[in-house]
Order: sequence, then C-alpha cells, then structure tokens
Amino acid sequence: MKQTQAATTNTRAVISNDLTANSVATTAPLLSSAEAAEIIQASGELGPDPSSDHFTTRTKNVAYVLCINGAWFQIRAHCFTQPQQYNDFSGGYKRCYREMPQPFLASAATQKVLNTFKTTYQIPDNEPILVQVQSSHITTENSGQCLTGQGIHSAGADRAMLVCLEREGIQGAQSAIYSDLEGTRSLISPFILQKGHAMLWHDNRVFHSVQPAQVTPPHTEGDRTVLIAHYPAIHYLNGTINPNNQLTTNLVESAHRLRNNQGK
Repeated sequence: MKQTQAATTNTRAVISNDLTANSVATTAPLLSSAEAAEIIQASGELGPDPSSDHFTTRTKNVAYVLCINGAWFQIRAHCFTQPQQYNDFSGGYKRCYREMPQPFLASAATQKVLNTFKTTYQIPDNEPILVQVQSSHITTENSGQCLTGQGIHSAGADRAMLVCLEREGIQGAQSAIYSDLEGTRSLISPFILQKGHAMLWHDNRVFHSVQPAQVTPPHTEGDRTVLIAHYPAIHYLNGTINPNNQLTTNLVESAHRLRNNQGK
C-alpha cells in the first residue's frame, strides 16, 4: 500500500497519562478555535455518507494513519467494515468514504490531536488508527433526528477519541458515557462537547452516545463537525471482531438493518 508521510512537527500531547490512567473516560480542552478551523480546512470537501439517508444527513472523510519514529503516515485505504456485534444498524457490510487529502496529515493541528491520542493511550508505533472527520447537517426538517443511527453504542475499538471542531447554528447534541446499553448508569452525564474540546474513553469498557440536535432560531440550518479516532483499526479493514472488545449493541428491526437492504 502506498503511504503519505507527514512532516514531523513539534506538537505535544496536552492530556496527561495521569488524567486517564485510572479513568475509563475523560474530557479536556485540546484545540484553539484556529486549530479546529485548520483541521476542517485541511480535511477538504467532505464526501457523502450514504448510511445517513436513514438519519440526520452526514458527510465524512476517512484516513488510516500510523506513526513511525515520530512521523505520521497515511495508509491508502478508505473503506471499513464494522462487525454487526457492535452496530446492528449499519454493521456487517463494507462502507466506503472519500479519503482524506494530503493536507490533513500535514496539518500541525491534526498531528496535535493524533499525538495526544497516541501518547494518552500509549499506542505503539506501526499500529493503524482509523480517523474520521464528519459533519452532521441539521435543518428545520431533520431537527431532532438521531445523529448516528445507533443511539448508545460501542464502536468496537479499544480506545477512542472525539474532538468537536465546529458547532454552528445548533443546540443539543449532548455527548454522554454509560456503563450499560440502556443508559441507566451514566459515567459522564449528557453534556455539550464544546468546540476545541476532546472526549477520550475506553471503547471496550463503556458505551457512548450523542443526543439529537436542533437548529437554533433564527437559523434554519446548522452543522456539528467532529474528528473521531479509533484504535486498533486492523479489524475495521477486514471486518473481523476485535478480540479485546466483547461489548454488544442494541438491536434494531430487521427491516432497518442496512446489511439486509444491500442491492435493494
């Protein structure tokens, strides 16, 4: 596979291991407004997400990246298959998205996020990480719809990180961390992840969710853009179950499972 190398910059993690060593989830400020805007710009035009035909309209670009001796490389791959064990709605079939352009990994702000994720969770060199930048587009017509199609869920990784890059013209979209799929035991109660702030969690030990968003009058549309990182990423490439994550998913009706509707 071809690789794109990013120039090494003097970025550093701002979330210490002490903060997360004994915690399955935490939040912290990470990026300035200028850095968040830099990542959005470096991500280029986000491509369509066909799965969002069934929930709030979403656009997305993806990248598989890894670090070697302090330098970040992008692996040329743009599809992933999430096992249905973790996602009964859109798991179990291959989803392909627009690949991140070269400026994304060359961005100092992007590398700051990646270095924070790697350092916080002591991710080894040469280990792929799946990174997604996605934007939910809220209108008066879809206001109040689910933003993910999943509700409370695990993505099937060991570790995960979500950084809010933009909140424009909306209210709601509260994030939360739970110890159960039913949402009766919250570890981080629903809160608004503000622009530039990050949430990090052990994806193989807890569940996460984001609540619906609504446009804020007098706006008729708005956006919520986030960067999401998951480790490990090998199982997303080949569609296998992550042996380190034995969590399950809330079930949906058979007619709503996208894997049952392929080719229809």
